[in-house]
Amino acid sequence: MADVEVRAAQQEDLPAVALVRAVAWQAAYAGLIPDEVLRGLADPDVVLAWAARAAATPSTTYAVAELVGEVVGFAAFGAERADPPSPWRGEVYALYVLPQHWRTGAGSALLHAALDELAENGFDHVTLWVLDGNQPAVGFYRRHGFHPTGEVMHDPRGFDELRMARPLGPRGDLVRER
Repeated sequence: MADVEVRAAQQEDLPAVALVRAVAWQAAYAGLIPDEVLRGLADPDVVLAWAARAAATPSTTYAVAELVGEVVGFAAFGAERADPPSPWRGEVYALYVLPQHWRTGAGSALLHAALDELAENGFDHVTLWVLDGNQPAVGFYRRHGFHPTGEVMHDPRGFDELRMARPLGPRGDLVRER
């Protein structure tokens, strides 16, 4: 994608990050998540509350994709949220891009930035959760070397998520397991 800049997010970026999340959820998850869950996500109070929660979670790293001064996407990542946690596995917690910037390379640039930083922090594997039925996202992650693990997480709001994983090399490169 020409002219997209991926950089570390600053605290003042978090309201824009929250709005990207809301708009992307509403577009990508229509028909997959109940409408009542999606409907209020872009409400200004909900956006600000999400941004405040994000600011209060120092263990999560955020990267943003910016185009002409506008945040058009973000990735959130860090140590894998598992019980028990593994010191060797990182996790991409979220990766969202505004719908008008889908298939432009912004998502790939964000994912590569997250994978590179996870590898630099010593992780040799990375996991993520993807909404069951979100075939465009599953295809995107497969193209980036992720594979389904067979694990399913049931969200109490009425949808399931599938776990995907891949090994990391130095700088986030894909390492083929033998």
